Amino acid sequence: MRIATWNCCGKFQQKAQHVASLKPDILAVQEVEALGAAPKFSGDFQPTFSHRAVLRPLRKSIGMFSYTDTSLEALCVMSGVRCYRARHHEHQFQVMAVWTSVSAKGTQDYRQLHEALDHHDGWIRQMPTIVLGDFNQSACYKGNGWSTLQTLLGGLGLASAYHSYFKEDFGQETRPTHYHKHRQDKGFHLDYCFLPKEWIPMIDRLEVGTYSEWGKISDHVPLIVDLKLP
Repeated sequence: MRIATWNCCGKFQQKAQHVASLKPDILAVQEVEALGAAPKFSGDFQPTFSHRAVLRPLRKSIGMFSYTDTSLEALCVMSGVRCYRARHHEHQFQVMAVWTSVSAKGTQDYRQLHEALDHHDGWIRQMPTIVLGDFNQSACYKGNGWSTLQTLLGGLGLASAYHSYFKEDFGQETRPTHYHKHRQDKGFHLDYCFLPKEWIPMIDRLEVGTYSEWGKISDHVPLIVDLKLP
């Protein structure tokens, strides 16, 4: 099963071809523009599932897509997150897609995920749950925002796919996922995929997109996780 997250920096319908070729089973996209009733995406491959939750007053929001026979059902919407029920062959699980976007709280925007994890604690524990997206947070940032978030995620039995696969510490990532103002020398790791800890040994491959391939398309690169589910 292939899971991916990517902040497209807007105009996803025009950029979709770049991720469609990856054939993701689960694709969370941040900063997706408003989509029509039957949107046409660029490229030869069209998603088999497409959902964009409304996030007022912002014009952009989180989109969830699949390019395979994986089924998804949209559930609740909360500031900064969207929740889905998913089925991949015989495997049933849940997905929380994240974009801690600009809100009235200003510098506390990143706390949208803290609040969502607290609110959905029981929901997350009832079934294997993936939490992925643009967290807009890093262990290298000032304050205790990341350490608090890490404690919340760990307490829910979730672990970072990237850090488990590459054996890197939080804040010491060697593969950025965000390039501030599209500058290659301003790279940060802000996009994550947290999996149930028992799924970590099932990671077959993990890839972070490169600046050379994605830098002209968005200020973020995709994070792609391939799992070998039993």
